[in-house]
Amino acid sequence: MKVTLRQLQEGENMDLQEVLEMEYRLSQRCIEDKDFYEGVRAVLVDKDQNPKWQPPTIEGVTPQHVDWYFSPLPAERELKL
Repeated sequence: MKVTLRQLQEGENMDLQEVLEMEYRLSQRCIEDKDFYEGVRAVLVDKDQNPKWQPPTIEGVTPQHVDWYFSPLPAERELKL
């Protein structure tokens, strides 16, 4: 939720190219994070609908963790439009 809020706030003042670059970066960061795989496990594999998020509460999501999602990827992995 914190990443989505920041995404909406930053995207409001971006042009299309900047938004596409940000969206690509976020998608790459999401699949690098263990929570993506935990969500897939809980919904599609075990079907227990009980993901074990890290951190377990939104209050535990630090500004540094949110910043990581928006940080540049290695140059060879950045979207080039």
